Amino acid sequence: MQTVERVETVVSLPKDLLEQANKVKKDVEISDVIETALRDYVAKKTRTELNRRDIEIINANSDLINKQVEETLEFQAEW
Repeated sequence: MQTVERVETVVSLPKDLLEQANKVKKDVEISDVIETALRDYVAKKTRTELNRRDIEIINANSDLINKQVEETLEFQAEW
């Protein structure tokens, strides 16, 4: 089991959001709820950034990619 270093911090949240979180969290600590939400947020932002960079690379090379696809299609046998 991996030990994660924890840092205590103060977070300000809207009262209604905290009340809603407390209603649905069941037996989970609010810190764990916030940690899960923050990890999900960071993962989503990371995926979004990676996708953006991939699209930039594809677009920058689209002419070459299209040419290669056309050449490949020329080798296919006609049925």
